[in-house]
Amino acid sequence: MPSAPPRHSIAGASVQPRQQYDQWRGSAASRGYDRRWQKCRWSFLAAHPLCLFCYEQGRLTPANEVDHILTIKERPDLRLDWSNLRPLCKPCHSARTARDQRGSPAG
Repeated sequence: MPSAPPRHSIAGASVQPRQQYDQWRGSAASRGYDRRWQKCRWSFLAAHPLCLFCYEQGRLTPANEVDHILTIKERPDLRLDWSNLRPLCKPCHSARTARDQRGSPAG
């Protein structure tokens, strides 16, 4: 019977940096991802079930994330506006977010 792989930890490692980051970043609700956003997200994904970026490359991949074209920080008034949203799969959304954060002064 296979056994679980060994788990390793770094001696003296602290979760403090992560906690500091989370405290600095704020809660999801404080960043605009509240109950109204969840309802909007569910409705949008029901109406747009495929990843836009994958579809443009000829692949049919289920969308499981909703991306703001203009970020909530840039345009909070467009937070729930479907014209500012696009359906993406997790890999496409993560790649886009990483690209955007690399190009920002804070990222």
